[in-house]
Amino acid sequence: MNMRLRFLIAGFCIGLAELLPGISGATVALIFGIYKKLIECISKLKDLDLLIPLILGMAVGVFGFSKIINFLFLNYTTLFEIFIGIIMVFYGMYLFMSNIQGSKKNDKILFSLFFIFSVGLGTLIGSLSGFMVSVNPFLLMLYGFIAFSFLLIPGISGSAFLLAIGIYPLMIGSLADLNLSVLFPFAVGMLFSILIMPTLINKLLSKFDKYIFIAFAGFIFGSGASIF
Repeated sequence: MNMRLRFLIAGFCIGLAELLPGISGATVALIFGIYKKLIECISKLKDLDLLIPLILGMAVGVFGFSKIINFLFLNYTTLFEIFIGIIMVFYGMYLFMSNIQGSKKNDKILFSLFFIFSVGLGTLIGSLSGFMVSVNPFLLMLYGFIAFSFLLIPGISGSAFLLAIGIYPLMIGSLADLNLSVLFPFAVGMLFSILIMPTLINKLLSKFDKYIFIAFAGFIFGSGASIF
């Protein structure tokens, strides 16, 4: 397959994945075999002939399907939340199990304790999410920065983070209605993430990859469990 076409199709699928909590856009990039090339392109700001099709594909995926996701959320709120909660719980457990596989017994105990702590933190934040919907431009920039940073890490969903802190409905609704007062500061945060995070993520993952993935596995699991 032509590399530009691969990036275009992958971008579309990544855009869809980022609308659904528990589904990682970076994992989609891995499936399409473009993850390492994507991180390299972003970190060095090169090969724009590949990044432009990716961004176009993501835009189509996000803006083309945000109305459908928003409709489901507004009209079938309970069923939609239960569905998302199930995805997050199973996804968090899968992420945890896949990262402790092959570890030594003592390491598994340590990772399990770390996971339990992260589940507790995720459950606590998820249970408070309904009280955290008050936002301002600075917080939206921060959320955009964090959510896009998650997009760069395989196995971690930016939408799961937004759901956990209680602004997922706001962001989906803003995408559907093109509410620029919300989307613009969020996009600015994403831009800062593009400029800063790729190099930092590579360095952190090279040293603390297990702990990072397990922490977010627990966070996602706990946030999903809190929905029930």
